[in-house]
This record gives sequence, structure tokens and C-alpha cells, in this order.
Amino acid sequence: MDHHLERGQVYRSCAVTAGPPRYVRILVGAPGRKRVTIVDAATGRRERDINADQLHPYPVGPRGGRLRRGYVHTVTREWVEHLADQALHGHPFTIAGSSIAQNPWRGGFLRLRPEATLPAVRAIVAALEAASWTVEPSTVAEDELRVRLRGQLTCPATHSSGGGRWYCDLDRDHRHEHRDNEALETWDDDTPEPAAWWLPGQPHPGHAPAGV
Repeated sequence: MDHHLERGQVYRSCAVTAGPPRYVRILVGAPGRKRVTIVDAATGRRERDINADQLHPYPVGPRGGRLRRGYVHTVTREWVEHLADQALHGHPFTIAGSSIAQNPWRGGFLRLRPEATLPAVRAIVAALEAASWTVEPSTVAEDELRVRLRGQLTCPATHSSGGGRWYCDLDRDHRHEHRDNEALETWDDDTPEPAAWWLPGQPHPGHAPAGV
């Protein structure tokens, strides 16, 4: 079964290991392909081709036994939380909550606790950017980080409504109303300037701290 294969999806190794699980990301893949190109999800490195049948939609086989070979499709939120947990070792009280869509290109946000420190924020940014995710201050809330896979060229604007969070899917420098292609909604706020980096519990700065 390869109908589920899509570029950007993350898979966890089925092999039993003593250390943390290993994750890969599809770099080139589509329904019907016999071979797909994958990279290490945490670094974007070690590009290689594998047979599509090594990527499984579920962790159990047709007879109900747990798979021991190949990789199993992972919830995008689980992957982001794993990556953040690894980065934040030694930095407790940093993330208060998150909302990450299954579509990695859409992504979502991480909400910071008031106790968050600058080294902790830097650790999150470094880990996610190494994994090819874009991290930016949210344009909606000062205590949030906007995160998504390769979002450098997409508008950072978001909008909170009674129906939830909308994310603009247009080019970063567009000059007309914002559009969320998934929610089929538009809004006409000005295209936001890049927000300054900020930490909960501190005055909002006029510029981003160096090195973040």
C-alpha cells in the first residue's frame, strides 16, 4: 500500500532500539511510486532511495503482529514534540501547548510558558531549522512560535477567529488580502512585518535579540 505517500511526511523506524526512535522524511514521493527518496528527518541529510513498500501506514502487519522492519507513518504533531523535547533537554517549563496540523507545510504553533528562557527558545529554533522547518514569531500572539516545513517563501500571517486559526497560503510578499486555502477563508489585514522575538514575562522588545 503506497497511496499514503506524500512529500514532507515523517516516518518512524520500526526497529527496536535502546536509544531514541529514528525518524525519516520523504523528500521525493507520490502515490504510485515504487521508490521514494528519504532523508534523516532531524537533519535533512543522508539522502537515499528506498522501496516504497518499506513505508507503512500502520505499526502492525496484516496478521496483527508489530512490524520490525521499515518505517511507520507518524503524526506530524508527535514528530515536532519529539524534536522539541530532544532540543529542550535541560530547559524545563518552556512549551505550554501546541497545535500542529498533519500537513507539515501548514504546520501550526508552539505556545511558550512565562518561564521560557532565551537559551530554550534558541534550542527549539536550532532543532527545527536543522530539520528544514521554519520558525518565526507568531503574528497573532506574543507567546507563540509559528512553525512549518520550509515556510520561508510563504506569508507568515495568521488570524484567530471563532472557527479557529487561519494560515495564509500566499507568497510572502503578496499585496492583497490573505487567503487560507484549507479553511477557504480570506481576511484583509495588512501583510505583517516580521515580528520581534519575545519571551513571555518580559517587555516586548523593539528588535530581535542577536543570535536567535
